[in-house]
Amino acid sequence: MKLQTSSTSPPNAWLEPHPRLEGLALIDHLFNRLDGLYPNKWRASFANDHAIANWRTAWAEAFADEGISIDEVRAGLKACRRRDWPPSFAEFFKDCRPSADHQSALIEAIEQMARRESGSDRWSHPAIYWAAVKIGSYDLSRKSLKELDKEWRKAYSDQLAIGQWGDIPERLPALPAPGQTHSREVGKETIQAMLARLKSAADAHCKASDDGA
Repeated sequence: MKLQTSSTSPPNAWLEPHPRLEGLALIDHLFNRLDGLYPNKWRASFANDHAIANWRTAWAEAFADEGISIDEVRAGLKACRRRDWPPSFAEFFKDCRPSADHQSALIEAIEQMARRESGSDRWSHPAIYWAAVKIGSYDLSRKSLKELDKEWRKAYSDQLAIGQWGDIPERLPALPAPGQTHSREVGKETIQAMLARLKSAADAHCKASDDGA
């Protein structure tokens, strides 16, 4: 799908032909990616070419106004893999930049850093991973949510402000120090203990929120 940019429209990088896309605009590339993720469902949302043109203009303007980066759009597309239906702009924007809920991001950081020991970590946004790396798995595994809150808010906010992030690297197994090898069973027990501590802290946080409501 490729539509022409109106000559009267203000300059917008999302609407301009992109050299790496053989002249296709970024917004049109996004349309095609969403069409690929949601066969039939995505195009069924548009009655005609005029509706597509309206979507194109509205989303491109919103991306420009909000300063959404290409990396953030990639994160939004990644989140779409877990959605059964195409997102509205508001839903897609939240997936691109999940900055509103620092608490949920911190809980994800603790949980996924624990899972990273076994290589089973899954991150919803690269900013959460890089903020977790900044703090370190040691502190994340041992400090309480309250103790981590201030440090986490700064690390996470700093990452979100960057607007672009490197790919999350695959975990390479570390070589154990002499005499410090662990069995797989011990490793599983450690991860389970960390996740249990996290669940307990999250339950306590939810209960405190309910009591204060």
